[in-house]
Amino acid sequence: MNMTPTSARDALADAVLSFQLSGDAIQQRVRQIHHTVLTHSRYIRAANYTVIHPEDLEMLFAAYDEGFFAGLCRRALDGRKLRFRLSPRMTKAGGATARFVTAAGETFYEITVASSMLFEGFGTMDRRITVCGLECENRLEALQRIFEHEMVHFVEQLCWQSSNCAAPRFQDIARRHFLHRAPTHKLITRCERAAESGIRVGSRVTFLFEGRQFTGRVNRLTKRATVLVEDPEGERFSDGHRYRKYYVPIVHLQPAVVA
Repeated sequence: MNMTPTSARDALADAVLSFQLSGDAIQQRVRQIHHTVLTHSRYIRAANYTVIHPEDLEMLFAAYDEGFFAGLCRRALDGRKLRFRLSPRMTKAGGATARFVTAAGETFYEITVASSMLFEGFGTMDRRITVCGLECENRLEALQRIFEHEMVHFVEQLCWQSSNCAAPRFQDIARRHFLHRAPTHKLITRCERAAESGIRVGSRVTFLFEGRQFTGRVNRLTKRATVLVEDPEGERFSDGHRYRKYYVPIVHLQPAVVA
């Protein structure tokens, strides 16, 4: 059946708002997607995978679109581009979905997953991890929960041009489709990893740079730590001192010994 862009969006909106499936049936479909990725991905070879590629996000999109939205997401796109991206720099949000409009009036979408946070967790001694209020046993389960959350954002943007995961409509769609209990995650972050070593914003630390040891204070923690080291030729800060900034991988920092 041929569908116009408007009729496809309307059909998707109607299907989303009327979707009803038992919890057991939802879990079965989610497990099938899990199996599909492990069977067909060229990169993800285990549930606690060590390699991932944007192609895996495209595979997840196709599987969830068919399994939960009857292929209507792809139809409602009507040829508009949907890009998939992995971000090693995102350190707080598990993912992001964006709708862009070019100067020429063309619309395209992008779904991003924070790959770095997924790799931070699931060690043998790590704490339990929940995503969207559901406990995850491995990286692939956590990836699926994040992607499900982003699929709801994407569907809302397709149908209603805006999306808010704190709003009732979003949470209702996420609950009925994927059994989500919360719009947040409790993934292990680099800040948490650093805190385990006694390193926080404001901590005095030491590190090696070009064979020399420096001591400074942590000013920011993201993928790397921003460390301020006093230097008469550095930038002047609000405390009146001059500092030079160093961007140091957290694993290369050591707490400074206080004399």
